[in-house]
Amino acid sequence: MRKAKAAALMTMGAISFFMPALERAITGQVEMLSTYGLVETVLSLIALFWWFHLDKAEHDYRAGRLMNAGVLVLAAFALPIYFVRSRGWKHGAIAIAWALVFLGLLFVLEEAGEWVGARF
Repeated sequence: MRKAKAAALMTMGAISFFMPALERAITGQVEMLSTYGLVETVLSLIALFWWFHLDKAEHDYRAGRLMNAGVLVLAAFALPIYFVRSRGWKHGAIAIAWALVFLGLLFVLEEAGEWVGARF
């Protein structure tokens, strides 16, 4: 299961890198609400939901419809709640911190992708 979760996270990283690189190489600029940006968002949400379902199974957590929908619609609010409910306060806080580090890494990958795309 851990390999599948790592694959989901690597997929998110690859999407964060390659979509801005592709957009910059083709259009010469990167815009947040462009077609490329929207495709990146959809693909990232699919990868995030994939990771979420694997993590739920690993922690034997049964999420309701609201939690599942929340992860898709308001991940920034739903995931910290999920982390605390599935792991407890201490381990949930650690998971939230790791999630913030991962988010920062995704931002760095997006900037790197944009930089690489500008070179082509």
